[in-house]
Amino acid sequence: KTNTLSPSIPTSIISDPIFIYMASSSSSSAIGAIKESRASIVVLSKNYATSTWCLDELILILEQRRECNHFVLPVFYGVEPTDVRNQKGSFTIEVKPSSKWTYDNVCMWKTGLTEVASLAGEVVSGPETRILKKIVDTIYDKLDRKEVPLPPNLIGMTTHDKKINFWLEQCNLEFLVIYGMGGSGKTTLAKYIYDSNQKYFEYVSFVEDIGSTCKGDNDLLKLQEQLLKDILGGKKRKIPGVSRGTCIIGQALEMKRALIVLDDIVDHKQLVALLGTGKINAQSKIIITTRENPDKWFDLSCWRFQKYEMKLLNDDESSELLCRHAFGCKVPMSGFEELVLQAVQYCEGNPLALEVLGSSLFKNDAENWASQLRLLERDIDFRVQGVLIRSYASLPNKTVKKLFLHIACFFVGKDMDYVSKILEPDYSAISGIKTLINRYLLFVSPNKKLMMHRLLQEMGKSIVRQESDLPAKRSRVWLSSDSYKILKKGIGSETIEGLALDMIMLHAENYAFKIEVKEEDVNGEEICLSSVVKHDRICSLEIGKRMEKDRTTKTCESIIYRVKNGFANAIWCIWETIRRTFTTSQRCQNYQVLIELWHSHQACLKGKRNLALNLIRNHILALNDLQNSMNQK
Repeated sequence: KTNTLSPSIPTSIISDPIFIYMASSSSSSAIGAIKESRASIVVLSKNYATSTWCLDELILILEQRRECNHFVLPVFYGVEPTDVRNQKGSFTIEVKPSSKWTYDNVCMWKTGLTEVASLAGEVVSGPETRILKKIVDTIYDKLDRKEVPLPPNLIGMTTHDKKINFWLEQCNLEFLVIYGMGGSGKTTLAKYIYDSNQKYFEYVSFVEDIGSTCKGDNDLLKLQEQLLKDILGGKKRKIPGVSRGTCIIGQALEMKRALIVLDDIVDHKQLVALLGTGKINAQSKIIITTRENPDKWFDLSCWRFQKYEMKLLNDDESSELLCRHAFGCKVPMSGFEELVLQAVQYCEGNPLALEVLGSSLFKNDAENWASQLRLLERDIDFRVQGVLIRSYASLPNKTVKKLFLHIACFFVGKDMDYVSKILEPDYSAISGIKTLINRYLLFVSPNKKLMMHRLLQEMGKSIVRQESDLPAKRSRVWLSSDSYKILKKGIGSETIEGLALDMIMLHAENYAFKIEVKEEDVNGEEICLSSVVKHDRICSLEIGKRMEKDRTTKTCESIIYRVKNGFANAIWCIWETIRRTFTTSQRCQNYQVLIELWHSHQACLKGKRNLALNLIRNHILALNDLQNSMNQK
C-alpha cells in the first residue's frame, strides 16, 4: 500500500528535496535522502512497526526535525493515530530475543512513534486522490521559497538584518522583543520576519493587535484559542478558562517547534496568559512587539531573550520614506524641497507619520502641501492619532494620564528635577515620569530636560482639545491668546487645571496687564499673587474663587502653582522675564511662600510669612519689607 500511495505524489512541482519513505528504498540511499531533504512524508501503515528499518529511519527523521527544522508530515494509512501514539494494535512493540529488538531500541522506537503521532498529519479514510492533493498542498506551502518583498517603510534594513539574523541563528534565545514608540515600525518589522521565516517552522501563529483587542478575560480566551489552534496545526480545542488555557498552551509549546508573533503586548500578564512561564521548545522563536521597555518582564523567568529597540529614522531616511509615498521615488521633486524638509521636521523620524503624510500628499501640488502642513500645526492626523493614543490609553491610572497631559501642554523642555518638584505632590511625578519614560511617551535629554516627541505632544494637546470646542471649558489652556481672553472674561475656573501666559508675546502685542490670581482654601481665605508687567496700561484680571487647590497657572516662562510638600498652606510662584516689579499682597501672610524670580528688577514682599527665595539672573535693586518674613532662604 505504501508503494501505491507514494509514487502518486507529483513531487516534480516541488523544487526542494523531499523524502517519501518507500519500502523499496535501500538503507544507505534513504539515509542520504533524509539528510538532504527539507521535509519527509512518513506513511504509517499496519505493518510499519514490524520493520526495524522503518523504525530506525523514523528516529533519524525526528532527529532532523529537532536539529534542522526538517518538516515531517505523518500520513495514517489504514491505522488510527491513537494506536500509533499509544503503541496499540499493530503498533504494539516489545523486546524480543534479537540484536535489534533490545530494551533500549524498543524504548527509543516507542518514544519516536508517540512523537510522530502527536504531529499534525493526514488520516487516509476516503478517496486517495483527494488526500494526495491535500498532502501536496501542505508540502508545497511549507517548502515554497517565494521571496518576501521588503516593506517600503523599513528603511535601513541592513541594520535590522544583522541583529535579527543573529537572533534567528541562536539556539539559546527563544524571544525577540521589539520595543519602541508607537508608529515606529515594530509590527511591520515583526511581520517581515514572520513572512520571511515561517517556511522553516512546523507551526506558525501571528496574533495581531493584542493591546486594542484584549480588554478582558473573554478577549484573552479568544486569543488563546487562536494561538492554540495555530500551534496544533489547525485543530480547534475549546478552552474552559484563561488559567486552563495557559497550561494547555504551555504544554504544547514544550513539544512544538513554532514561530509565534505576539503583537502589541501592553501588559506582562498578557504575555504570561498566552505563553505560560514554563519551558519552551529550544527550536521555537517567539517575537513580541511592545511600547514598553521589557527589562523586568523576564527577570523571574527561564526564558531567554534579545531586546531590539526600534529607533526613529534620521533626516535622510525620513526624507526617503516620505518621498517614496509622496512621489514614488527616493528624492523630492523639483520645487518641493523646502516642503519636504518641513514635513520631515514635523514627523521627527516616525515612520507611520511619514507614510501617512506622504500618502495623503501624493499627486498634490505645492500649494496643497503648504496648506496641509499648516493644518497639521493645529491638528494631528486622525490615523496617526489612532495609533499613538493607544500608548496613552494603556497608562495604569488617571493620575499618570493627567501628568502626561500636564507635561505635554506645559513642561516639555523643562528641567526634570524642577518639574518633579512642582508636580510631585499632586501627581506623584517622580514615579509617574519613570512610567512615561518606560512607555516611550517621554525621554530625558543629556542635560536632564524632559523631552517628548512632537507627535506625542500634539496627541496630548489633541486629547485636551476634544474636551470642548471652547478653550474655557477645557482642562488645560496653553495658547496665550486663549488664556488672555479667558482671564479677561473671568470664565473657565471650574474646568481649567492649567493655564499658560507668554508674557513676552503679550507685551509685544500690547496685551500688557496686571494679573491677580485668587484662590480660596478650605477655610475660605484668599491668596493673591500679582505681577505688574506694564504700568501705563493696566487691566485687572482674575481667575474666579472656585479654582481648586491643585490648579496650575503657567506663564510660558511663568508658573503659579500650589504645592503640598509637607506644608499645610504653600504656594509655589515662578515668574520669569518679569521686567518690572513682583509683589505679593498682605493676603499671603499665613502661607508658606516659595518664590523664584528670574530677570526681575524689584521684589516687594509684604506681610508676615515663611519665605523661600530663589533669585536667578536678577538685577534686583531692592528687597523691601523682609522684617516680617521668617526663615528666609
